[in-house]
Amino acid sequence: MFDFGLLLLLMSAVAAGWFLGRYQTQKKQASTPYQSMDMLGADRQSETMQAILSMAQREEAVELQLNLGTFYRRRGELDKAISIHQSLFARPDLDKNLSEEVQLALASDYLNAGLFDRAERLLKELLASQSAIKAQAINKLVKLYEEEQDWDSILTLAGKSKQLKDNKAIAYACCELADKAMQSQNWREADKLITRALKSDSRCIRAILLQAKMSEVEGFPNKMLASFKEALSYDSAVLPIVLPKLQNDLESRHRPQELEKLLEGLWYENETPLVLHSYVKHLAKHTDLDTAISQLTYSIGRVPTMAGFSLLVDTLVDKGEPLSVEYMTHLKDILHQLTGSTDDYLCRQCGFESDKHYWRCPSCKQWETFTPRLAHTPSVQSALD
Repeated sequence: MFDFGLLLLLMSAVAAGWFLGRYQTQKKQASTPYQSMDMLGADRQSETMQAILSMAQREEAVELQLNLGTFYRRRGELDKAISIHQSLFARPDLDKNLSEEVQLALASDYLNAGLFDRAERLLKELLASQSAIKAQAINKLVKLYEEEQDWDSILTLAGKSKQLKDNKAIAYACCELADKAMQSQNWREADKLITRALKSDSRCIRAILLQAKMSEVEGFPNKMLASFKEALSYDSAVLPIVLPKLQNDLESRHRPQELEKLLEGLWYENETPLVLHSYVKHLAKHTDLDTAISQLTYSIGRVPTMAGFSLLVDTLVDKGEPLSVEYMTHLKDILHQLTGSTDDYLCRQCGFESDKHYWRCPSCKQWETFTPRLAHTPSVQSALD
């Protein structure tokens, strides 16, 4: 006998399943962007990017594609970034402001990829813009010219744009050109460029040091000394650059006490190992070892460094303390092993390390951030580690 109640129950279950399945499908379609975010959080970036790109192409979301290209550029996938931004740049239906944003993004892709000619062409076109894009284009052009070491173009650009008034690149472009002029013994041109550099940035260390070099060439040692002191007052980290000249000048004029006073003042103002070591070495050479040992022993208690201990061992060995010289030499070798690093300079901005000095960091491209490692005051803990 057929059971109509059972049939009705089965039909109700099938209907409920159908409606539930449709609801889940609609919910899944509606939540695509959020699922993409879930993928991103779950470390499924390739799936996420593919989902976003598909949605962007389907819905023709220009802003989304623009941001996606920027994301690829930051990840270093420049071919994908260029492809996306090129396709957007080719669209004739974009309004002027959005088209300029795309153009700037594409120029940035080219700049990162080292395609400087293409980047320069796009950026120069944006200089006619009346929006905030113009300022961004100018700054990127400066970075491009820095990479190409095209210092004349930076100065030409600065002459046309007031927006570069406080940009460090202007002063350093002048310094680069002044250095070349001095190598060619074109002293008048060098002086003009140094003056322009200091007008752009009165605290530009390199311009001040070039000014000191000009004073030396012209035969004005006191003026050279004043420039060195000015540079040191702004940044004691330039001590390794200026100290040899200071020593030669003041010792040749029989004024070592003046250098001692200068180094002592620097030490009290900047308690860094770099200044301390220079000060103590000067004391050991021009006074006596007892004075140098006393100063060093006191100072490394305030600024403890392995290099400081090594210098103390050197001084004690020179003096011939009752301790065994063989033992002290062995201790020095251990300390050298502990210090280890051969990278004498590092960037304050990004931490890039090198065994030589750069005026512009090769990594983060910032000016005047490269300093001697010993110009940084270490913490007590790091010195003891």
